[in-house]
Amino acid sequence: MGVDPATMMMASAVVSSVGTLHSAQAKRSALQRENVRLERERKLAEIEALEQENIRKDMLNQTLADNLAFQSASGYYDDSRSFLNINKQAVIKAEKDFSNIRLNAKGIDLKYRDQMFENNINAKSTVFGGYISAIAGLTTGYANYDFYKTPKEKKLKFGVNYETTYGADY
Repeated sequence: MGVDPATMMMASAVVSSVGTLHSAQAKRSALQRENVRLERERKLAEIEALEQENIRKDMLNQTLADNLAFQSASGYYDDSRSFLNINKQAVIKAEKDFSNIRLNAKGIDLKYRDQMFENNINAKSTVFGGYISAIAGLTTGYANYDFYKTPKEKKLKFGVNYETTYGADY
């Protein structure tokens, strides 16, 4: 006792469609996990940038303190143009460093956000494509099932049953 080919074709289409849907869902889950990882890395990069900024602030404060110690030991006045200019230049350099650190942090943040956006689009596309592929597989499977299950004498060619219209000899 066997299964006819038409039923096997339909069963094959169903199994293939289930596999396609499972694959699409697995891909979507993987992309969601990737987004969680990217979000974690994005936050770590933000913390890293804040740490770099704080390190640079500490360096500025140390430089200003060193300048003050040097100034008091060498006899400069607190309001001396030379002393004020040295400190002003140190602050200007630190502000440039701060802006570079923030700019780099923004670049890294945008990179991670772009990757997460692309993953979200890819996940939606994968799921939609999986459903379309599953529907196409089921439709093709049913069409094959119907074609091979229908008795040969009832099949119509171009809408005309040639056996009944022209006789069995046609």
